[in-house]
Amino acid sequence: MAMSPSAMAPTPDCMTNLLNLSDCLTYVEAGSNLTKPDKPCCPELAGLVESSPQCLCYLMDKNATANYGINIDMERALKLPN
Repeated sequence: MAMSPSAMAPTPDCMTNLLNLSDCLTYVEAGSNLTKPDKPCCPELAGLVESSPQCLCYLMDKNATANYGINIDMERALKLPN
């Protein structure tokens, strides 16, 4: 059964969740020279995965984040769980 487009739309809370991941942004933004994310990043990411996993997909969409002036290095972002 296919999902309707409205069922796949991100909730407005996804931008709030992006702001809550601010400790991760310095690591995942393109051009970052950090070798590891700031310490609070991991609990913030874990909280997002637990509370709003659908927002993680939205936040990993380069077009969605670019609209807000955030250029995410997807390779670094995908390494965050490690």
